Amino acid sequence: MKKLTWTLLALSLAACGPLEETEQEWEAGETEQALEAGCASVDSTLMTTHACTHAGNGADNVNVTASATRVATAPDVSARHLHYTLSLPAGAEGSVTYTPIAVTSTTSTVESIAFYLSGNVAFTVVDTTNNAVVPALISEGLSAASCSLTQARVYDLVVGREYILAVGPATGNQVGMVPEYLYDNRDRFYRDQDGDGYGTNTPVYRFACEPPAGYVKQRFDCDDTNPAIFNC
Repeated sequence: MKKLTWTLLALSLAACGPLEETEQEWEAGETEQALEAGCASVDSTLMTTHACTHAGNGADNVNVTASATRVATAPDVSARHLHYTLSLPAGAEGSVTYTPIAVTSTTSTVESIAFYLSGNVAFTVVDTTNNAVVPALISEGLSAASCSLTQARVYDLVVGREYILAVGPATGNQVGMVPEYLYDNRDRFYRDQDGDGYGTNTPVYRFACEPPAGYVKQRFDCDDTNPAIFNC
């Protein structure tokens, strides 16, 4: 039974979508999917693994010639589950556009988006409605081995609004990029109150970011008040 359950979970994640089950949401009940409370990193996460999978799969790659100027008519890179190879103007930045859709629910107005990049290059997100620069909520290097993606930038973006992504300049005038919705990449965690590395079977918590302290991937702790009793 356990084997079947984890097999179904693996198939669901491979299909690039979250499981639709009754589970505990961190900061649940919000109509806007702003960045998870306490989220400080997306480095060691299912989302980063997912993005690296797209980056390593040639069938997921789309070549895009970026615009030489920051314009709303720049090529669009909004499609999900793809790796974009951006060709930039020689020695200069290039621009593409991105428009988020409602993923968390049909009524969500804000989505958290991670942009994974193949180099530590300048990356600026501009709101086309007011030309304001959107601040990054997370900007970090990645530790994933054997992955061309080395940087992640996370933003809260308004659904249906067009943004300009200004990238570069970059060595070789090319940058790889994978956009990911955090909601699409929530992983399962269990509350571990006694610190033995095992959590109680229920409830299940979903995080796209690295989880807060006290949450673990391993369940089957039948007594979460006694660290000497676990895996039962």
